[in-house]
Amino acid sequence: EIRKAHAVIQEESGVPMLTAANLESGGNGIAKDGTYYSRPMGIAATCDDKMAYRLGYIAGCEAAAVGCNWAFAPICDLDLNCLNPITNVRTYGSDKELIKRFVSRQLQGLKENNVAAAVKHFPGDGVDDRDQHLLASVNSLSVKEYDDSYGEIWQSIIDGGTLSIMVGHIMQPVYSRYFNPEMKDEDMRPASTSPELINGLLRKKMSFNGVA
Repeated sequence: EIRKAHAVIQEESGVPMLTAANLESGGNGIAKDGTYYSRPMGIAATCDDKMAYRLGYIAGCEAAAVGCNWAFAPICDLDLNCLNPITNVRTYGSDKELIKRFVSRQLQGLKENNVAAAVKHFPGDGVDDRDQHLLASVNSLSVKEYDDSYGEIWQSIIDGGTLSIMVGHIMQPVYSRYFNPEMKDEDMRPASTSPELINGLLRKKMSFNGVA
C-alpha cells in the first residue's frame, strides 16, 4: 500500500519528490511490518561498525522497496545527559570517535540503496533534559567544548559529503553570540530559526552547502 501511494505521488507530481521517513532503527521506520534491526545504542554496544552499516543497508533497502528515498537519519548526537528524552538509546553513545565511524557506516548503507540522508539534530542534542519538540532545548557547551565534541562530529559528516542536515529546535548560546556579540538574551533563537547558527556556524564555519 505504501509503495502504491508513493507511486501515485511521483506520477502526479511535476517534479521528482522526496519521500521521507525516520529510518533510525531499520525498515520499520517507513512501514510497520518493516524490519526492526536495532536502536543505535544497541549497535554501539557491539563495537562493530559493520552493524551500523547493516542498519543503514536494511533501512535503505526496505525504504527503497516502497518508494521512500530520504532518511531522517542517522542521529549523530552525543548522549551526555541520561535524562534527555530525545537522545539516549537513539544515539551511538558519548564516544565521538565511535559516533563518527558508526554514522559514516550507516550513511554508506543508505547510500548503496540510493536513499539520501538527513543527519540530525544540528547543532547537537543530548546536553540538557528538555524535549526540543515541546520547547527549545539548550546546548550549553563553550566554544571549545563544542568544537571538541559536536563540532568535530559535524565537520566529519560534512567533509564526508552528506547531502542534508536536519536542524533542531536547539539553542547554542555561545556560538550565537560568537557570530552576533551584541545579541540580547531575549533575541536568542534555536538553530531552526537562527541566522547565526545556520549561516554562521553551519554554512560559514563548517562550510556546509547542502539542504538544511
